[in-house]
Formats: sequence, C-alpha cells, structure tokens
Amino acid sequence: MSWPQFWIKKTWQTQLLSPLAKLVCWEASRRLKKFRATPPAKQTKAKVIVVGNVVVGGTGKTPFIIWLANSLQAKGLKVGIISRGYGAKNDQWPYWVTSSSQAQDCGDEPLMLYKQTGCAVAVAPKRLQALQLLNKKAQCDVVISDDGLQHYALARDIEIVLIDAKRQFGNGYCMPSGPLREPLKRITRVDFTVWNGLSKSESIPQLDIAQANPSTMQLQPACFRLVGWPDISLTIDGFMAKYPDKSVLAMAGIGNPKRFFETLENLGLKVDGKTFDDHYAYQKKDLNKLVTECVEPIDRKPLVMTEKDAVKCTQFAESEKHWWYLQVAAVCDDQIIKEIIQRCK
Repeated sequence: MSWPQFWIKKTWQTQLLSPLAKLVCWEASRRLKKFRATPPAKQTKAKVIVVGNVVVGGTGKTPFIIWLANSLQAKGLKVGIISRGYGAKNDQWPYWVTSSSQAQDCGDEPLMLYKQTGCAVAVAPKRLQALQLLNKKAQCDVVISDDGLQHYALARDIEIVLIDAKRQFGNGYCMPSGPLREPLKRITRVDFTVWNGLSKSESIPQLDIAQANPSTMQLQPACFRLVGWPDISLTIDGFMAKYPDKSVLAMAGIGNPKRFFETLENLGLKVDGKTFDDHYAYQKKDLNKLVTECVEPIDRKPLVMTEKDAVKCTQFAESEKHWWYLQVAAVCDDQIIKEIIQRCK
C-alpha cells in the first residue's frame, strides 16, 4: 500500500495519533512476550520458515519466497507453502492450489507462488488450517509461511524479516501514527533480516538496534511476458526493439507501486504510472479504461504490469497483444541460503 506522508515524516497527524500508536505497540509487545513464554507445540514434522515484515505494505516477500523455495528444492528438499490468501473470494477453507485455480479462489500471491515454484500451496485465513491441509496432502521437509510473523498460533523454526531499503521503517511509529506493525526492536528477535533494493555499491544501513544476520536482495528484471499468453516472452532488448518509443502505460496494485515504476524507468522506459489498491480485483473494464484514456495508441505505448497483477488478468487478456508483465527474479546473498539449509537439515 502507498504510505500517507505522515507515515514517512513526523507531522501533526503523527502526533495526534500517537496515543493509539502506543497502544498498538504495547499490545504487540504483550503478544510477543506471551508467545516467547509459552510457544505453541510443533504442528508439523517439517521445518517452518516464516517470511514476514514489521511494516505495512510491500517489502518484496513474494519474490524472496520464490527464490527461497526454488533454492531449497534445488538442494533436494521438499517444500510446501502456506498463505492467508488475502483477497480471495472462497467459501470453503482451507484451499488447495492447483493448475486450474484462479486468483479469486486463493489470492494473487499464492497463485503466483504456485506457478513460479511448483510447490504444494495451501491457503486459509487461519494459517494453521492451511498447515494441517499441507500435512495431509504433502510430506514436506520445509514449510514456508507467506507472511504471518505476527500470527502466533503458528509454531516456527526460523523467522525472516524483509525490509524495503528505500522506505525502511518510515517515521518509526507504530500504526496508525506510522507504518510499523510492532516495535522496531522485533527485528532483533528474528533469525535473518533481508534488505531489498540496495544497489551493489550500497552497504546495509546501520541501525540503533542490533540486526539479526543482515543480508541483501535485489530484484532483477528477467523478461517481459504476454499477460494472456505467459509462454510468449520478450527479452528486455527485444521489448525495446518492439516498442522503439520506449514509452509504457504502467499499472501496479502492489504494496509499493513506486518501486515497480522505478524498475521500469531504470530499464530506460518512459513510464506513465497508474496505481490500484494492493490485491485489487481487476475486471477487464478497468484496464480498457486505462488504455482508452491514454492518448497514444497501445501498439506504440503498451500496457505493462507486475506479475502479481497479471495472474488476476490472464483469463480476460488472451486477445490482447500489447498487454505485458515484467517478470523479475530475486538475487540474494549466498550465505543466507547456506545457513537456512544447514538449519533445515
């Protein structure tokens, strides 16, 4: 989600809401203390890795989970994924994701995770139910929880926190004064912190508190794929050759749309960016409206979106030859996967 300005810098709104923020911090600390004192009994034979964040909005969890799942599978480990399935319109939980699933059945992120990793993926608003389904249908060595750092009904072996290197922790306040879900000192109690978006020349920022095994992740553009026909792809250079004006109509309904638009700009594209709410349930009329309102024809200024958006648009995009999504791949430090595999084995 896009952050309001008073989440980034301290303003009068920040101060006005600070009593509520203190209450949120207190409750979050109370819940964590209770979890640490009496953690739930282990609920699966598999190692459970929770990938989450301490702020509201996107930090790059989905591409990191794809990288983590594929890296673990490459080492011979059987991996399953559980998710809340935010935005799904399903009456029956838990839900087992298959090749015929649609985003409205399970949520955009679980469907993307399934397609990119081939892992068993179970979805339920209560993650413990998803884990129970995974236990029944797949004998996993490792279970990755998509988000759920603050979901203390779930026992876990490893906690990983993703941090957006650009937005970081905003003004440092808990909600609603700021973007923090819980006090920042929470990251001192996890197993790994991963900074997403630092350039190769940038060092990991120094904080006033200790960081747990800090490492870095960069999202590298891989190729452009047709939304309606994902098997059809263009290299970055191929896309530039097809659209020599290097101008795109870009849309994003993710936690941090600005990061996506900047990625396109860094490729050398002129970006006309349009934002939607995170997990927005697209209809074709939404995209047709964008294209119609654009002055330039779509064969000169194509529509480009994120892969997370594309999984919700594929079913009505088969006739569209100029609707593309940018596929990105996470590149992470080698040391973190070595340590995770050592713990899992």
